[in-house]
Amino acid sequence: MKVLFILSVVAALVGLAAAIEFDLPAAPEAINARRCLSQWLPRNTHVKVAAKTLPGFPGQKINMEIHDDSPHLNQYGVRKQMDEVTFRFDTQAHANVIVCFQNVLEPGYPSDGRALTVDLTMDSGAMAEDFHRLQQEEKLKPMEIELRRLAMTLDDIQDELQYLKQREGTLRDASENMNGRVKTFSFFSIAVLIGVAVYQVFYLRHFFQQKKLI
Repeated sequence: MKVLFILSVVAALVGLAAAIEFDLPAAPEAINARRCLSQWLPRNTHVKVAAKTLPGFPGQKINMEIHDDSPHLNQYGVRKQMDEVTFRFDTQAHANVIVCFQNVLEPGYPSDGRALTVDLTMDSGAMAEDFHRLQQEEKLKPMEIELRRLAMTLDDIQDELQYLKQREGTLRDASENMNGRVKTFSFFSIAVLIGVAVYQVFYLRHFFQQKKLI
């Protein structure tokens, strides 16, 4: 039991989860007023996004969209008139995963400042896995589940460290390339200055010789 407790603490410390609750004012659909939240995630990360709206005044409907800001603008989920929904997906790129909400005021209702409360939970990596279902399917013991959770969490950390290492290598290569260009430009500038100085010396010597000053 003591080992199980330690493993649970370690998994909780290294796991990542984001939960937030906020009020979203209603506005006509033509205004396209949206509120977006984002989290940077590496490629091939399993993500679970769960959202629900709390009861409020009528005449409002929540639209939800999930995408990233990579060059491909990958779409991960869309839900119109959301009440309670859960999305599960694997990221396709190293990018910010963006979750956007829009509270549309239905025609015939006044713009009196009504709003709906949105409860959003975003889990990634091992925190996004359904270990209860995994335990039932594979008939695992609690210790085995915690070990599986810890192993997946450590894999997530290793993948992220590998990406950061690759990113650091790319930035280092770019820095060395820029330093090489700066060095070449510096040598070229020095050569130009020396050339101009030599030219001025010969020009002034020739000028003074013509004037018979020297």
